[in-house]
Amino acid sequence: MSALWLALHYPLLDLEAGDGPVDRPRVLVQRHRVSQANPAARAAGVETGLRLATARALCEALEVREADDDVRDQALRHQGRQLLALTPRVCLAPPASLLLEVGGCLKLFGGFQGLLARVDRYRLHCPFTTRLGLGPTPLSAWHLTDPPPLEQVPEAVRFQAWLAALPLDELDLDARLRERLQAPGLRTLGDLYPLPRPALGKRFGASFLDWLQRLLGEKPDPRSPLAPPRPFRRRRDFDDPLDNLDHLHRPMESLLAELATELDRHQESVAAIRWHLYLNNGHRDTLVVRRAHPGHDVATWLDLTRRRLEHQMLEAPVLGLGLDGGRPRSRNPALADLFPDPGARPPLSGLLEKLAAEPALRLYRPDREPGHLPEETERGHAPLERPARPAVPDTAASPEDRPLWLLDPPRPLGVRDSLPHWRDRPLTLFPQEECFSQPWHDQAARRYHVAHHPDGLCCWVFQDDRDGWWLQGFF
Repeated sequence: MSALWLALHYPLLDLEAGDGPVDRPRVLVQRHRVSQANPAARAAGVETGLRLATARALCEALEVREADDDVRDQALRHQGRQLLALTPRVCLAPPASLLLEVGGCLKLFGGFQGLLARVDRYRLHCPFTTRLGLGPTPLSAWHLTDPPPLEQVPEAVRFQAWLAALPLDELDLDARLRERLQAPGLRTLGDLYPLPRPALGKRFGASFLDWLQRLLGEKPDPRSPLAPPRPFRRRRDFDDPLDNLDHLHRPMESLLAELATELDRHQESVAAIRWHLYLNNGHRDTLVVRRAHPGHDVATWLDLTRRRLEHQMLEAPVLGLGLDGGRPRSRNPALADLFPDPGARPPLSGLLEKLAAEPALRLYRPDREPGHLPEETERGHAPLERPARPAVPDTAASPEDRPLWLLDPPRPLGVRDSLPHWRDRPLTLFPQEECFSQPWHDQAARRYHVAHHPDGLCCWVFQDDRDGWWLQGFF
């Protein structure tokens, strides 16, 4: 596995950290001079380095901003946390860049093209202007910006050629050091390749030699990855024990508001929350509330919590209440979510969430399980919980060929005039037949048919050599 790094630059982050890109002219000013200008300002003739008075003379509608390091750093960290969905190694490269080690993630995304497609999707929804870099080392990815269209990971010699063509003026070095490098007539990074490393270190300093060796991959470049966000966790203790669950609604709403504020700050959502009821007898009751899709709104979480709380029995008064927010997920919306149809019906996921919050319904989601007989292959899982392992593929038939409702055990059918009957009415058999043979089960072979009932039902029935006809399920 070869090392591969991606660099994501946010060249206008100081200008866009507050509200993203804008169409009106906007500049960043330091010491009464323009240090950054957005495209609208540059179109009006405002360039970097101009005095503020000159820039205002060129553009009367110019919006002026000063650098806010805290806002910029917070925005950079937020983008880094979102990119943890791509790779666990996301490193900050202040003031406005992120470095991602992606060499070990290519198989996860189906190869190099799949990874680039995922990165392009992120850049499409990113609220900031971005530029992409690619290289075998962190520093090379930082410098090799805007690579040409690629079908696969470039070879090492191609990266070396791209680096060799970099002008010394574009290297991330101190201006005085660049002048010293250019004094002997050096113009590109490739001019440094044949020079002996000890001589370079002696003439230009050990720090420059260390930087060059890390850039070219001649020396390791260890970097500290960004730590993943910690899950939301809060607890509230009561002065007096509460023996009525209705009194928990107000503190639950307050804790959910804190969770929503935290999620809004990072533009994230959660798919499940856990309530902990700390009882007066030293025990703790835990209530898990799930949603079909990650959400962050207080009203829905509170409604689902109340439905779940209605079926909770208290063994003792409640001394404290805790809330765990689960693993946060990025909230980048799809285009369909940005412009919803005002006349559209509400999604069925909302109904599923409310039904799942009613324990008395015993709602479950059917899933495929390993088993030879049809009634052994369907098992129930929690409706909003993903199975711990992937579903077992059905190689004998597609899911459309199997009934939605399987009976366990199958029900015997009456037989009249050699035809199976259900509810005292005959079933019309379709000619297609499917056989299940399981001699190791000490059971007779089954011959399955799709049958039609006069009431309009479509049934799945089978006949064995011992006991006649059986009803297995309904389509």
